[in-house]
Amino acid sequence: MLGKLLKYELKASGRTFIPLYIAILVVAVFNGIFINTDIFQIQGIGILVLTSLFMALGVLTIVVTIQRFRKNLLGDEGYLMFTLPVSTSSLILSKCITALIYAVLSFIVAMFTFGMLMLFSASGIHLPEFLDFFNTVFTKGSEYFLDVLLFLVTMLISYSSFILLLYTSISMGQLPRFNKHRNIVAFVSFIAINIVISSIGNAIERILPHKDTNMIYHFYQSPHFALAMLGSIAVVVILFFATKYILDKKLNLE
Repeated sequence: MLGKLLKYELKASGRTFIPLYIAILVVAVFNGIFINTDIFQIQGIGILVLTSLFMALGVLTIVVTIQRFRKNLLGDEGYLMFTLPVSTSSLILSKCITALIYAVLSFIVAMFTFGMLMLFSASGIHLPEFLDFFNTVFTKGSEYFLDVLLFLVTMLISYSSFILLLYTSISMGQLPRFNKHRNIVAFVSFIAINIVISSIGNAIERILPHKDTNMIYHFYQSPHFALAMLGSIAVVVILFFATKYILDKKLNLE
């Protein structure tokens, strides 16, 4: 059933993101065509439009994450969603995984766009130089493959924590006692939970022994990095079950 929920969520969110991705790529191609010309007005307009689209993408990524959770589970649609033969965990996971997928797609679109612009602007660079550049990148990439992989995993865990923090905060604002101040309570909860997480993290950091890190060349060689990753996973788990508990035991759709 989780697969069906994901399919529904991907389609619903895609109505916002896919047209924006297409617009960004089209404008990027347009910029690439005129990037080596002397028509500075068109170049300026193209860069302005592309910058505006990226800003819109960043804002919409957060807005859609909030709206899909709030309207679909805590609004009028919630009466239907919670009558489906699925667990609350599946509902939360479908929202969270979809938000992660589109965050990754947004990153890929951004990297592809910048790469395309670099390719268009590199008219004076010849093929051997390009091949040498990519050979260097792949050589370094293979040497630091595990570091890159751990970095990407850490980014996914951190963003998952951010998504679930939004969900927990919004759910806390939905508690019956806060009916008249839901948005304010959600915002205050977001700030308060952030402060608590940061305070605990700083306290643990002060307790840990500080060893010489000059000889550490990889992430996996650092015990602090491993502990930080475990802490991030713990935060994700706690926020997930906090959201689940509120939706299971304290849900108020009025």
